[in-house]
Amino acid sequence: MEYTGKEQLFSYQGRTLRLLNQSCPEWTHPYGYPDDPREADDNLHDAGCGIFSVAHLIDWVTGKKASVEELADFSMATGGRGDDGTDRPVLLAAMEAAGRLREIGLRYDGDGLVNDHEALWETLKNGGYALTDLRVGHIVAIVDHRVKGGERQLLIIDSSRDSMHPAVRGDIREVVPGTEVYAKYVNRCGVCTGEGLHYAMYWVPLEKPFDFNLLHKIG
Repeated sequence: MEYTGKEQLFSYQGRTLRLLNQSCPEWTHPYGYPDDPREADDNLHDAGCGIFSVAHLIDWVTGKKASVEELADFSMATGGRGDDGTDRPVLLAAMEAAGRLREIGLRYDGDGLVNDHEALWETLKNGGYALTDLRVGHIVAIVDHRVKGGERQLLIIDSSRDSMHPAVRGDIREVVPGTEVYAKYVNRCGVCTGEGLHYAMYWVPLEKPFDFNLLHKIG
């Protein structure tokens, strides 16, 4: 099987969407944290999950293909690149201040990292979205919601491989066909540590996300 490249298109519910595959080591655009020598030379493949999640969200909301490289540069210029990847509250506050969220019909209220699942559900019901963790160390986008079998569920777009992560895979209710990614896993030292198949879109229960940032629909 051939490895999936940096990007691929797929269809879902009448939308043509772009998958940004962080697992591809060709994402070499700089995304470093100069205050820590261990992360100073990082690139989007190493630490860009927050940037990919924002790009996936913009793609979903507008149908326009956001420049991942430009978003990374904006994040670094505004303090959004923190000491462990993307500092979401800082990046989203900068996007709010610059009018970049308003351009896509959203607002960020500066609420930091939230763990109120009822607030998350209400935000989604009212046309909003969220960025979140499903496990420590990786950011994904929440783009849709549903009730299935009496359970409230959320649709995730994931730039990396959490569908096969031990902390996530047991909670996945359904994967979205056509979003398969075959990837080689390369660590920060450039060493291949494995390969395998994962999915870029999948449904999880409402209670699974934690430390989420709510993005509200304007109007």
